[in-house]
Amino acid sequence: MNQSATIGILAEYPMPVIYGGLEIVCERTYRALQKTKGFTVEYIEYHKPDQDFEVLSIFGNPPNMYEVAMHAAKTKKVVFSTVFGGAILSVPQSWAVKSFSWVIERFGQKVDHTRVREMFHAASHLAVLNDIEKAFIAERYGIAHEKMTIVPVGVEDHFFEATSELFLKKYGVKDFVLFTGNIIPRKNPLRLAQALKKLGLKGVFIGKEVPTDQEYAKEFAELIESTSDLLWIKGLPATDPLIPSAYKASAAFCLPSFAEGQSGSSLEAMATGKPLILADRPYSYQPCYSHIMRCKPESVEDIARAVSEVITNPDLYTSVLPEAHRYTAIALQMEKIYRDVLA
Repeated sequence: MNQSATIGILAEYPMPVIYGGLEIVCERTYRALQKTKGFTVEYIEYHKPDQDFEVLSIFGNPPNMYEVAMHAAKTKKVVFSTVFGGAILSVPQSWAVKSFSWVIERFGQKVDHTRVREMFHAASHLAVLNDIEKAFIAERYGIAHEKMTIVPVGVEDHFFEATSELFLKKYGVKDFVLFTGNIIPRKNPLRLAQALKKLGLKGVFIGKEVPTDQEYAKEFAELIESTSDLLWIKGLPATDPLIPSAYKASAAFCLPSFAEGQSGSSLEAMATGKPLILADRPYSYQPCYSHIMRCKPESVEDIARAVSEVITNPDLYTSVLPEAHRYTAIALQMEKIYRDVLA
């Protein structure tokens, strides 16, 4: 690989507008890549027309990246780091989507399925989260398996080394069930809070409300205020040292989310040695989740059952997070992808 090669990094959304899991992954991967010696890595700047780079590395896959990806692919190597959340659609539904897209294409129009398919075929390589996603993309968009590399969500080193002192000093609470994530229906914190209140257990929720789901956040806030056992910390910066300390101070981590790709918060909990409760959905059947408790996310009663079982037998649902999830390892995987597409 050319030692002077430059990799241009582009996030799915502008971070001041949306700063979610994928944007955090982009930012942390960028920082890890900066420490490598094989090439230069830069964020793409929209108002710098003379910026030069050999590889455009896009963190995101929505149809609104279509024009960017297709234009870049004419003169650059394009690498996608994609997040689909696994096979969300059934096989009949998937075939229906592809058939509908085919019909629309006959009239000279393009739907989202068509745009994503064309982007992925134009790209030089795809970095996918897991084998579920890899199989989904291969079937849905006709992408060859050898054009995809599994690159999991990373966890920063300080989560592996976390201690509880900082969180205990500030909030004075320990041995609670922890939730981290936006307070939105998909993440399902309201039902978890209802389950914890039902059990009479302590719970800590770290997350911010989202403007589009303010009614949901209002209902959640009212429930939190109804009991002294529940604490809502309304968002902390992703770099705040209180977050790894909160994991370490907790008794268990629960994310009863209806849909995820590969939840960074669940991996952070594993890095701190905590037992894990996830929803019984396709995303929770990845190899890294070999020893976890699963619950039915639509059922407060089943979430309560799962939490009670984990609190009683935490060792049964605790496993070591593989070293492959450290960002130093992620950077090496991405570096190899860039090297291969430039070869």
